[in-house]
Amino acid sequence: AWLSALPPLPPPRAGWIRTIRDALGMTLAQLGRRLGVSPQSVLSLEQRELEETISVGKLREAADAMGCELRLVFIPRTSLEATIHAQAQRRAREERDRLVHTMRLEAQEDGVDAVLDERRAIDAWLTTRARRLWD
Repeated sequence: AWLSALPPLPPPRAGWIRTIRDALGMTLAQLGRRLGVSPQSVLSLEQRELEETISVGKLREAADAMGCELRLVFIPRTSLEATIHAQAQRRAREERDRLVHTMRLEAQEDGVDAVLDERRAIDAWLTTRARRLWD
């Protein structure tokens, strides 16, 4: 719950490397020397960050070279409990839909209502079938 309470912090338009480098008044050549690479390689790092193709290791190296700490965090869009419950609900509905389809194909209309108790099916996915919830 505390993770979702963190305020949103969108990345700067120019990317973190460029933004921090500029804020420090550091040139491409100066950061390059700290990283042991050419200014062109620093420019490439900045571009790869914007394209989201940079590795976490390279981001960490750039942050360290600028006296920063890299922190990666997963922020749940909803509570983890809500995510688990939604998955259990999806699984229960998928299972129900398959069963209903099969029963109708086999002309077993009388038993369809018995497989429609979604609440009980969700509870089963949350308890006895929890290990298979994400399969």
